[in-house]
Amino acid sequence: MYPKDIINVNLTSEKNIIKNTFPYEIGSNYMEKVQFQGDFFLLKSKFNFKNLISLKAKEIKDEKNFVITIALKGDSFYKNFDDKELRFKEGFTTISLFSNTSGFREFKTNEINQVRIILKESFLKRNLKNRVLEKYFYNNENLNLIDFSPTTLHSQMLLNDILTCNLQGELYYLYTQAKALELLSLKLIKLSKNEKNEIFLDDYDKDAIYKAKEILINNLSNPPSIVTLAKMVHLNEFKLKKGFKQVFNTSPYKLLNQYKMNLAKKLLKENIYNINEIAQIVGYKYPNNFTNAFFKEFKILPKDFIKSKKYYL
Repeated sequence: MYPKDIINVNLTSEKNIIKNTFPYEIGSNYMEKVQFQGDFFLLKSKFNFKNLISLKAKEIKDEKNFVITIALKGDSFYKNFDDKELRFKEGFTTISLFSNTSGFREFKTNEINQVRIILKESFLKRNLKNRVLEKYFYNNENLNLIDFSPTTLHSQMLLNDILTCNLQGELYYLYTQAKALELLSLKLIKLSKNEKNEIFLDDYDKDAIYKAKEILINNLSNPPSIVTLAKMVHLNEFKLKKGFKQVFNTSPYKLLNQYKMNLAKKLLKENIYNINEIAQIVGYKYPNNFTNAFFKEFKILPKDFIKSKKYYL
């Protein structure tokens, strides 16, 4: 284990961007901190390790943090000295609480790309006293896992808007803060829903639901009906629909539509295909139907999006 807490040194730095501060034998790093308020900020982290490594995590005194971690690439763990553990897995979102804890970070892959929303205690007192502070900090535990689940397509879209924003100055901070708040609201709504009406899903059920998602996105032009999809993954219709909502926070066909529209938006940005071709790629026989669906999702016509796409990057 590397003895210095080199990540926390960067986290507590007054600089907004820190890069290539790791010792040569460890690898390279890039960390960008976007501070919207003194107690609410976004953290982007990219690490490339030469070897799999464990790093010391130093205790931070008198701090309570509510942290949403979205793992874009790579897998890692945080484990404190009370043997409590958090996992950060590619494609998953981890929501956790930190308070006066220390331990170590273990990286399971050489390349790590993560984005965090971090809320300090003062922000929680001011904005989320009942929703978060009193609800989750009541037992005074210094490390607590709130939720660990697949990153939803809606969250991915919001995160993509943040990461690809090309605005500058005040407009950049205004835009990214709005998107970060929307992402935070989305996660808090999901937490509230998770507390109600959940059904038990074992590993077989979850694997079947992930398979159902893959079947849908691999059949954009002719997706199976719910009845057929349930038979294909060997689940009953109720468990498929309920479980899909529980895992992905949306229905199968809403997820499919979001996937289609997000793919169409990406293709329009690339400016390789025309609108008719994109309509066919995302499964629409008639371009007008695609145009209507795109407008309903993004409140802009595809042709107008192409003209003004520089404002949406």
